[in-house]
Amino acid sequence: MKNLKNRNGQMRVIETLLASFIIVAALSFVSIFAQSPSSPGYEMTDLEKTGYSALHDLDQHGILAPFVYQSKWHDLRTILKMTMPNEVYFNLTIYDSTRSQYYGDSQIFYGDEDTFSDAKNIASVTYCLVGIPKLNPTGLNEANYDPRILVLELTRG
Repeated sequence: MKNLKNRNGQMRVIETLLASFIIVAALSFVSIFAQSPSSPGYEMTDLEKTGYSALHDLDQHGILAPFVYQSKWHDLRTILKMTMPNEVYFNLTIYDSTRSQYYGDSQIFYGDEDTFSDAKNIASVTYCLVGIPKLNPTGLNEANYDPRILVLELTRG
């Protein structure tokens, strides 16, 4: 049997393994603290989708129109808070068809007022309600054309 006294090859293998562990540890440490920059275009699109789908879902379930036409502003604010993610703040304004008259004694607002004044990205969603159906004495639905325009402004806090 030959006597293996030259151990340079073994040390190179151990050196390579140690270097690999150090590189993997450094990359995983850096990836924990790395944050990708937010894109204003992506943020706006995301907020617009969130706002539109919240209003659309409430309208499809028959919840939005009664709150708007019966002036239940506090209930509307509460249902919007429950529908939106926690970090999204909103300001809802309701107009008639000429966009000249604001409906409601109080503002339908969630979040700090400074949040909207200091926000980098504010998305705006316009949603229209055409009216609420009424039952006439014969029991048939009759169209009540009384449009309302909902302007929902959204930002992240």
